Amino acid sequence: MLAHPFHNSPHHIFSCSIFPILFSFHLLFTFVSVSSHTIFLLEKQKKKLNMFEHEHPLNLTDLWSEEENEDYEEDKEENEDEVDAKQDFRCLCSRCHEEINWFHRYYYSCSTCSDFSIHKFCAELPDRLEDICEVGHTLGFYLFNDDWWCDICDKLGKPGELLYRCDICDFKVDANCATKALQKNIIHHPSHRHPLVRIPRQFLGECDACGEEHKGLFYHCPTCPSSYFIHSDCAFLPKKLQIQHTTNDIFSHIHPLTLAYSFPKTDQESKRYPRCRVCRHGFSSSSHLWLYKCEKCRYYTHLDCATSPDKMIKNYDDVEHPDLLHLPFPDPSYSLLKHLFFKESGTETHEVSHQHPLILEDSRISYHDPTKRIETLCNGCLRPITSGPVYVCSNEEGDEHCNFVLHEWCSRLPTELKDHPRHPRHPLILHSKVIGKFFGVFACDLCGLYCNGFAYCCVKCDYYMDVNCAFVPKEITHNSHPNHLLTLNSSRRSFICHTCDYIK
Repeated sequence: MLAHPFHNSPHHIFSCSIFPILFSFHLLFTFVSVSSHTIFLLEKQKKKLNMFEHEHPLNLTDLWSEEENEDYEEDKEENEDEVDAKQDFRCLCSRCHEEINWFHRYYYSCSTCSDFSIHKFCAELPDRLEDICEVGHTLGFYLFNDDWWCDICDKLGKPGELLYRCDICDFKVDANCATKALQKNIIHHPSHRHPLVRIPRQFLGECDACGEEHKGLFYHCPTCPSSYFIHSDCAFLPKKLQIQHTTNDIFSHIHPLTLAYSFPKTDQESKRYPRCRVCRHGFSSSSHLWLYKCEKCRYYTHLDCATSPDKMIKNYDDVEHPDLLHLPFPDPSYSLLKHLFFKESGTETHEVSHQHPLILEDSRISYHDPTKRIETLCNGCLRPITSGPVYVCSNEEGDEHCNFVLHEWCSRLPTELKDHPRHPRHPLILHSKVIGKFFGVFACDLCGLYCNGFAYCCVKCDYYMDVNCAFVPKEITHNSHPNHLLTLNSSRRSFICHTCDYIK
């Protein structure tokens, strides 16, 4: 027997004899089973509602309305902030004084009063409750003008708060006790089209979200014949996270990761079958499972990999590596050559081989114009010129206008490198332009990329190295794999980059 919020009179429910879903109504109701019909009724929507304890009509709000909009994908970036705000939504129910959040999905609010909001279930409570009073009396809605005490939880009720009261024996129950069980045992989850019911008994089972075995409380769909179970830990995972926060900085990514509820094989094929950035395993056998992914780049992780709190032990001592380089640089305009050779003052520059005199512009203003599609590049390292100090060519007359420009720190590059680990047999000489190459274009023997900037050359061996590769350090640390030294490897064998999945 149950007095349902959408039906003023009690009605009977038939339960499944094989797998009953039972709720304890915290001494208010007897244990009852919730059928698919009951869940269907909970989805029924009343757009407007009048309540006797509030003077204005209430409007029904659906926190998922944007996600179900067919045109949402077209304006995804414009609406992203609004959707995130709905997912982070929190307020207190004016009846039961418990939190209203995204997983409740529906709630009623007053458009006139900014401080009056109610759970959909609380707003649609029946006017009368049966089988709560110990002697079997019926309880009705009341609003007291004085303090009162709930006869179930012994909490003090304030004047103007809703309660159920028996006119015969003066038995009083607050709205929180009257709704607590159902409110916490039924959720609307974006991973599934039906409301999910929490199973009150803990058990060991496989979670359909992560594919792992869990012991504890599960949410279950009583509507689907195929059975859908998700563990409570997975059910309330954040929609977005920074992986460095959930993995104790063992793994890092510049963008937040977004929770996705499947990874169809067609999508995997279009993305060239990416692998988990944590465990390096693929997703081909787990296309139906949840994952975290980056919306801006090819970064994917399994659910449990993205939330693993394991700690990584540091394998080096800072004292033994005082000049260790930590990447990436905090400023995109910063570079390795600037890090090594830029000095505020007092360091002598080398003479740069150029047919015209050079003028030092020490301005710290930006040289980058976002309205122009063409960036000004340094003729030495071929990196963008974003700010000074820079050397510019003084020849600006007529048709012989020269666009030569050079970072100040590139003028400090050593003219000769001896005993370079990649070419120790002969010294490498700095050339501002490789002689004998068409437009000075050469292939760097270290990275294999073509370049027409400054180069370190061995004419005897026909060996060329661009100035950026010439100073690559032997050891670094990187945010994508912190606490461990990364050592430069000169192997010619193929490998897969753990950051971009590029096969070299």
